[in-house]
Amino acid sequence: MFNHIVFKILIIGLASLQLGATSAHGQDTLRLNLDQALEIALSENPTIKLADKEIERTQYYRREMLGGFYPNLSGSAQYTRNIEPQVIFMPDGMFGPGTGGPLKIGFDNSYTAGLSLSVPLIAPSLFKMLRISETDIEIALEKSRESKLNMASEVKKAFYNLLLAQNSYEVMGMSMENAQKNLQNIKNLFSQGLVAEYDVIRSEVQVRNLNPTFVQAENAVNLSAMMLKILLGVGTDVELEIEGDLSDYEEELAQGIPGKSLMLNQNTTLRQLELQELKLNQQFQLIRTTRLPMLAAFGNYQYQSQANDFKFADYNWVSTNMVGLQLQVPIFQGFTNKYKEQQVLVGIDQLRIQRDYLNQNLTLQARNAITSMMRAAEQISSSKEGIAQAERGYSIAQTRYNTGSGTILELNDAEVSLTQAKLNYNQAVYDFLQAKVDYESILGDEGVIVGQTLN
Repeated sequence: MFNHIVFKILIIGLASLQLGATSAHGQDTLRLNLDQALEIALSENPTIKLADKEIERTQYYRREMLGGFYPNLSGSAQYTRNIEPQVIFMPDGMFGPGTGGPLKIGFDNSYTAGLSLSVPLIAPSLFKMLRISETDIEIALEKSRESKLNMASEVKKAFYNLLLAQNSYEVMGMSMENAQKNLQNIKNLFSQGLVAEYDVIRSEVQVRNLNPTFVQAENAVNLSAMMLKILLGVGTDVELEIEGDLSDYEEELAQGIPGKSLMLNQNTTLRQLELQELKLNQQFQLIRTTRLPMLAAFGNYQYQSQANDFKFADYNWVSTNMVGLQLQVPIFQGFTNKYKEQQVLVGIDQLRIQRDYLNQNLTLQARNAITSMMRAAEQISSSKEGIAQAERGYSIAQTRYNTGSGTILELNDAEVSLTQAKLNYNQAVYDFLQAKVDYESILGDEGVIVGQTLN
């Protein structure tokens, strides 16, 4: 069982090395409890910063949509060189005999400057686009909440991994210490002629067999610490000093195991699907507004002059201005809006199917997590009794051996049983905590993030 734990932590640790180097904090040792680890991760991790930037981006997009309700003012200026002046054709004899035919108008140089103003008065599509931008902000906020929930879950699991590795290392250290004490005691008895040489050999083999597992436990601590450092965004050269051990979290059993009734309304993935469906409904309404008339007010001011030379001081400048209303009424658009609406409706149906399927899967996962918590809780209770019995058995085996009524095999077996009982207890507490984190993550429980406001 312990080798399985070491292998799992080894895989996680090696995979995490591919994430690259992290920024180092200006200290050699970082003392942490779980709340502090969560606080650091939620403030330093790049994933959280990216999610916050997405919220900022969507807020600017909403301001862009608001800009559509403001007047649009533009200026222009134009110079034209007339190589051949424009002409108009006059009827023959219009101004007397011999008159008529083409008549040149204008001058060689033409100057025009102007201002144009437009103000939307009735524009239903602008209101719909503004609502869509507000929904985009809600989606970004929910994605940010998802990032924080996921990060909190990963940090908790990495923290518990490190606690498990440390506790397992301590258990193996105690096992190694007991084996060495037994070896020294047996050597003393052998020197007095009270035990056979076989007992000395068996004790030496026991110590040597424990050493590789002890080294593996130490490596597991280093690898799980490295994984936690990466999530926290601290440098690999920073030493972590974790407060507490797994037994400190056994009190979470007192909070009780959740019942079978599930409330998934706060699940972040489901909430995002609901917001996506809301956005599609708003897009459907936006397409429908393209069938409605649009009314805008406009104004135009021009300042212009024409001449055949460049004596600007002698130019005669004139101004013209106008205001008015412009009405646009869509009449026929080749059925494009109809097909756009059908596409959106199909997308809404897809989201509903996806949401129902996800809801079923999440319900199953949550119930599996509850089952795992119940099973781990039973294992914790059993393991505690097992430790007490194993300690008693080890004490009896030592006494029997020292009095000559027991064998070295009994003593070794009692020591192995005690070590395994302690490892089983640590694994049971770890399994319970892992299942609890999974359950909270599925439900979108904001209590996963200690001391943090998600929104």
